[in-house]
Amino acid sequence: MVKQKRMASVSLLLAVALSIFVAACGNSTTTGSGSTPTTGSSNLGTPGEFTCVQGQITASGSTALAPLAQAVAADYQKQCSGATITVNLGGSKTGLSAVEGGNVQIGNSDIFRLPTQTDLVDHQVAVVVFVMVVNPQITGITNLTTTQLQGIYSGTITNWKQVGGPDMKIVVVSRPASSGTRATFQQYILGGPEKITGPSSLVSDSTGTVATEVKQTAGAIGYITLGSARSLGLTPLSIDGNSPTSTSLVESNTYKFWNIEHMYTKGPASGLTQAFIDYMFSSTAKQEEAKLAFLSTTEMSASAIQAHQPAS
Repeated sequence: MVKQKRMASVSLLLAVALSIFVAACGNSTTTGSGSTPTTGSSNLGTPGEFTCVQGQITASGSTALAPLAQAVAADYQKQCSGATITVNLGGSKTGLSAVEGGNVQIGNSDIFRLPTQTDLVDHQVAVVVFVMVVNPQITGITNLTTTQLQGIYSGTITNWKQVGGPDMKIVVVSRPASSGTRATFQQYILGGPEKITGPSSLVSDSTGTVATEVKQTAGAIGYITLGSARSLGLTPLSIDGNSPTSTSLVESNTYKFWNIEHMYTKGPASGLTQAFIDYMFSSTAKQEEAKLAFLSTTEMSASAIQAHQPAS
């Protein structure tokens, strides 16, 4: 009888020990941004966390956000070999249309969704700084006022000598109507639409090609991201005396040519889409932000963020 009781006690202890071991294994999905990948999903929806979720997703849209999204996606895929994240271009409005149509899982955008796109959920992942750049042959120009830029992009200022530069025809390199960068420029710098047309105006379909066109075209001016300007060795101009390279001027909205970068999903994000968006807030993503001249939304002043919200 005593022997039977002892055997029963031993069996009970083994069962308890086994249940503790299984529970510990089941809770092993929580990881930091640089830790070993797992296939659990208990962290989904926690910004900054890394959770390995296998599958395939596509993001498309903003060419300004693309370098950061591609860099963070590459790092995520290194840690999670079963995940495939493709980042395509096309422009912000194209990205918004693609995600709403169900053709991609993420629509990257420099601008807010349209009021009619009520099914899209906004994930604000970073702040991009835009800059004015000119061809290196244009000397003596380090600053342009908003009034001068409005004159250039309306076609009333056509020669660089009119704004203190050399006697050289101005060639405007712009973006197509689908571009969120163009929409940002028109809203925060021009205060209205670009009106320049004709042979002195070139339209390029991405931030990278605008940068290349400006660098290679005599008399050219264009607007690109600060990161693209740095990578191609183009010197950003100040606007109204405010330098885009001064982080404090951007954070306070004293320098106004910047915008919030969005990753839109159709309805709430889930699976690999949510895991990737979470990872956009990780310490690794912040390192990529610094390399590519993006800022974190948390670095901006509350008044600056409010100034870049859509009009009610």
